[in-house]
Formats: sequence, C-alpha cells, structure tokens
Amino acid sequence: HGRSQDTWLKFSSTQLDSGRSQQHVPGILAATMSHRSSEFDAVCGNVHTQSQRFPKQWAASSNNYLQAARRHCRQAWWLRSAVGDECRTVNKKRAEQSGAVNYALRERVAETNNLYRSLRSSLVATTSELEELAMARQQVLRELHDNRARKRRTEQCLLNRTQRPAREALRDTAEVMLEHELTKLQETIDMQAVSVREIEARTSKLQKLKKALESDLLDKKQALEVDLGTLQMHAPPRQHRSHSARVPRRKQMAYSETRSGRSTPR
Repeated sequence: HGRSQDTWLKFSSTQLDSGRSQQHVPGILAATMSHRSSEFDAVCGNVHTQSQRFPKQWAASSNNYLQAARRHCRQAWWLRSAVGDECRTVNKKRAEQSGAVNYALRERVAETNNLYRSLRSSLVATTSELEELAMARQQVLRELHDNRARKRRTEQCLLNRTQRPAREALRDTAEVMLEHELTKLQETIDMQAVSVREIEARTSKLQKLKKALESDLLDKKQALEVDLGTLQMHAPPRQHRSHSARVPRRKQMAYSETRSGRSTPR
C-alpha cells in the first residue's frame, strides 16, 4: 500500500509539471512568432500580401493573353496578306493601264513624228519648187523681153520695105517671111505672157501653201515636244517593294499550313 501511494504521488507530480509546461508553450510560441514577424517586417518593409487566387486562376489570365496574342497575330497576318494581295492586284492593273497609256502616247509620238518629217520634206520640196518657179519666171521674162524687141525690129523692117519706089513695090518672099516672122513672134509673146501669169499664179499658191506648211510644221513640233514630255512624265518610277505589305518568310512558313487548314500556328 505504501508503494502504491509513492507511485501515485510521483505520477501526480509529473502531471503537474507537464501541465505547467503546456501552459508556458503558447507564450513561448507567440514570442517566437512575434520575433520572426518583426524580422520579416524589417526585411520586407512592412509589406503584407494576401492572395485569394488559386494556381489555376493565376495561370488563366496569362493563358488568355497568350491565346489573344496568337489570335490577333493570326488576324494581323491575314490582314497583311490581304493588303499585300490587294496592293499587287492594284499595281498590276495600274501597270497595265500605264502601259496602255504609254503605248498610246508612243503611237501618237510616232504618228506626229512621221507627219512632222513628211511636212518638213514637203516644205523643202515646196521651197525648192518656188525657187525653180522664180528662176523659170525670170527666164520667161527675159525671153519675152527679147521677143518683144525682135518684134519691134521686124515691124521696123516691114515699115522700111514700104519706102521702096512705087514701081519697085512688090510682095516678094522677103516680105512674106517678115510678115510670117512677125506673126510667130506675136504668138510666142502671147504664149510667154500666159506662161508668166501661170507661173505667178502657181507661185502665189505655193507661197500660201508654204506658209501653211510652216505653221503646221511648227504646231507638229510643239505637239511632239509636249507628247514626248508627257511620255517622260508618265513613265513609271522605279518600283519598291512595300515593307508594310510584305509577309516575312518565316511567317509564310508558319501560317502556310494554317491557310490550308492542316494545323494551327504556334
């Protein structure tokens, strides 16, 4: 009985010491946590962060950004591709129209140039003909002057023949030849006078034609200069590839399968 009592007393003492120790544990833990909290505040600058998001929520926003970036990049690629195709189509049509305009201008320049050369040749021929007509007129006028002088001499010869004595008056071969010569001279004078008038009329017409040719030639020259200037002005400038509509090679390779519907760009 005495041994049991001693054992019970030892157990009670042990329980008492244990209870006292458990009472002091919360205080020790609180002091330790407070000390560590003060050290953390000193290091982090009293910054307290509390997050209410879970890992899936935390990654969801970034994934949304990634998907939106892929979608917008794909749409931007399609837009640049469409713009590039449209630019190439417009440039092709513009080149065709420009080529047609250049062809029409060249045709007009060639036709105008041909007319200019023909007019210049005709002007040269007309000028030469006017010079020839002037020389012919001078020659006819000289011959007309000589024939008129010869006619006057023939008339004087016939007049002298009338001064023979009355008994010597006769119509012989010499008198007949003088009368025939006078008649032929008069016919020649009349013919040469007509020739002079015709030459003068032709000269007047050619002079008017020459002025018209000179005026038309000047107009053709100015028109040719204008058309040549227009052709040079309308000549297409040196072509440059548009950087905004250009699709990089690596993007073409990345989206080539997407356009065919076989895979999704990454």
